[in-house]
Amino acid sequence: MLIYVVNVREEKKRRAGFMLRKSIIMMALATAFTMNVSAVQIEVPAGQPPMPGADASIPANAYENYRAGSLSNVGASDVIKLHSESDKRMEMYRTDWELTQDEVNQIARDSEKVMDLLVNESAVVLLHDDRNNIRASVPGLLLASKYYPKRSDGERLSIVREHSVFFAIGTKQNYDDALGKLKTDRKGEFIYPGIPHGKWAIETESFGENTPAMVAVVGLDNQPNQEYMIGLSYKNQPVTDKLERVMSNYVIPSIRSLDDMDQYSESINWDNLMYRIPKGLTLTAQKSLKDSAEIRDYRGLGMRLVVAKKSVKVDDKYIYSFINEISEVKPESQIIGDAPIQAASVWNNGVPSLLVDNYQPGKKSLMHRFLRDDKNIYIMSLVYTDGAVPYSHIQLRNTVEYSDFANIETLRNKVIRIQSQEKM
Repeated sequence: MLIYVVNVREEKKRRAGFMLRKSIIMMALATAFTMNVSAVQIEVPAGQPPMPGADASIPANAYENYRAGSLSNVGASDVIKLHSESDKRMEMYRTDWELTQDEVNQIARDSEKVMDLLVNESAVVLLHDDRNNIRASVPGLLLASKYYPKRSDGERLSIVREHSVFFAIGTKQNYDDALGKLKTDRKGEFIYPGIPHGKWAIETESFGENTPAMVAVVGLDNQPNQEYMIGLSYKNQPVTDKLERVMSNYVIPSIRSLDDMDQYSESINWDNLMYRIPKGLTLTAQKSLKDSAEIRDYRGLGMRLVVAKKSVKVDDKYIYSFINEISEVKPESQIIGDAPIQAASVWNNGVPSLLVDNYQPGKKSLMHRFLRDDKNIYIMSLVYTDGAVPYSHIQLRNTVEYSDFANIETLRNKVIRIQSQEKM
């Protein structure tokens, strides 16, 4: 944690009893993200109930931080379970594997880093095609997905989940009928920057007894003919303030159109993969390596982006496993800084990936994204110095998050699950 403190010396004024007071400014940023210039301010029209859970003390850009802190959906019981399983593994290494105590201690320290990353992870969901263009995120370790493709009315629905947490983004021509049929009286309207009109509702039994869900239906500034539904549900739980706080202070502020990405990035096609690069970068090399991998090396404006492609065994179950790749890259050791590493599962049109972000404000920073189709695994690695390039950290991360595959419908028909966080 970085803490910035500004001390202002108190000055005595000529007139007795008068003193100019200036506050000590303390800004503590868990990962030292962009300084907050405002707090979450969700407006409601006259006569509408206040937005449940909205907290003006939470920074408006809290969603930019993959490590959501108190808003994380990982419960205390999950943390205890992680540590218990880790202790069992350490004992196995001592007894069955006959490792030395120093070796076990090193593994334990690495395991603590991984568990810290797991507890503070987020999920990012993107929908983009000829009609839809939206991004939203939610704190939580969400590693399984179901995507419902285009129907006669143009509807899309992408759901990510894990254990008791469900998060969804959907599109439809009109949501008024659906909202009108809800049994709950807890509903209202709201306005937020970038969202000229929005509606919210809380349903206490969306999937069954004691399974609440909070839903927001929004229109975006630059998409006047489109509405999106974003929903969050905690399965088999009573209605809690946590659900409302996460939706109002993290999810809703995270809702963004992707239409502005063309201003700072451009699309690149490489066989089946479509990805984006920051504008101003030039392909300086494309070559094959000894292990049958291929790389594209982009440079410019003080940045370097390397996209690597390596063939993998075709798998009908299509389970994503990046264990070997992450172990080889070792993103946690490449840059030493005060800000802890963050990670998020990133879902583009229903297909998952993993992004590891080592952002160090004002210093050399790095991010890796791991993704694959049914033939290749891809690693995108971006290195830059924060503040010395023409794009913000968030613009660069938005660029690296974005991708698509030419055969994406085929990929979505396979069983999709991430197995990447078991080791790192």
